[in-house]
Amino acid sequence: MNDTATGPGIGAPAALDQLAKLPEFAGASACFGHAVTAGERTVIPVAEVQYGLGFGWGGGRDAKTDNVGTGGGAGGGARSRAVAVIEVSPDSVRVLPIEDYTQIRLASITFVSTTIALVARTFLKLIRG
Repeated sequence: MNDTATGPGIGAPAALDQLAKLPEFAGASACFGHAVTAGERTVIPVAEVQYGLGFGWGGGRDAKTDNVGTGGGAGGGARSRAVAVIEVSPDSVRVLPIEDYTQIRLASITFVSTTIALVARTFLKLIRG
């Protein structure tokens, strides 16, 4: 087995090198933005950062033959969203959350839909006996 890719991707060593760099991106600097000062107040943005990745390698049933099909793949992604702002003033420190109304609405719709489905199912079971 060789360590280089034959297709348009990258080889296994290069993929592992990229994986080793993940802690560099997942530190506190990824969550806290640059502080902005205006007068006596300083504002620090706070974000939620998520990373995910996966990789795998496969082979045929009989690894000793020359006609064995093998394959590998890797993928990953990252997501960030603002969750709060820290406001520092001479008198106090406040954390001001950023409310994501889209997530609140989607959670509400999911809850109501699930509740209606469960009530309808229970009602149908009672009717059918």
